[in-house]
Amino acid sequence: MEKIKIPTSFNIELDFETPEFHKRFFAWLIDVIILIAYLITVMELLSIFVPSNKGTDNDMPFLYNLTAIQLLFLVPLFTYHLFFELVMNGQSIGKKVLNIKVIGEDGGRPALHQYLIRWLTRPFDFFFFGLVGLLSVVLSKKNQRLGDMAAGTLVIKTKIEADISDTVFFELNDEYVPRFPEVMRLSDRDMNTIKGVLNNTQRYNNLDIAERLSSKIRTVLNINEYMQPVEFLEVLLKDYNYYSNRN
Repeated sequence: MEKIKIPTSFNIELDFETPEFHKRFFAWLIDVIILIAYLITVMELLSIFVPSNKGTDNDMPFLYNLTAIQLLFLVPLFTYHLFFELVMNGQSIGKKVLNIKVIGEDGGRPALHQYLIRWLTRPFDFFFFGLVGLLSVVLSKKNQRLGDMAAGTLVIKTKIEADISDTVFFELNDEYVPRFPEVMRLSDRDMNTIKGVLNNTQRYNNLDIAERLSSKIRTVLNINEYMQPVEFLEVLLKDYNYYSNRN
């Protein structure tokens, strides 16, 4: 396990922990077991279907259709990791069970092209019986496999799903009254940084980061009203949601 620091747009570093190698391995093993179980199920289904619909040697339409069906069933095998990491915010089923996930090197959610690069480069990890993937994770400074290096992503530990949220948007009560309209001068990426700092503060009880970030934001937005750092950042998130949803 190694703690890494990720700089944000406010020049404040967030601390994340990379998972031990055995956690990544067991997450991968769980995913492999799921894929093998799926493949066995598909083969059983096809073995039931094919004998009852045998075509002759000259029955080309049947053979083409059968091949198309077989290829269709194989698609989930090849797109498993890409699909689940996209819909589960950086986690496959194995990663979710082991409480690890994929994030961008900037601490935010990876973009679509980053997920694609990770997926397309996955076969290179298995060169020389998986030695390439093993060495890249063990020897790289941020415990990245080749796909992570190419895509600009990291695999980190997350004990609870809310540690690093995939979005800053949420619903507010109708009675909510915003306090800082200046917050709309910040970007979505800035708000992701704020959310990351809040989660980081909650997880590691590191109030210094929250204090530094709140001070920086007050200066940028010219806000003179003082609030406790964590409360101030939480209000900014709520206000941003209020004005974003209204617009």
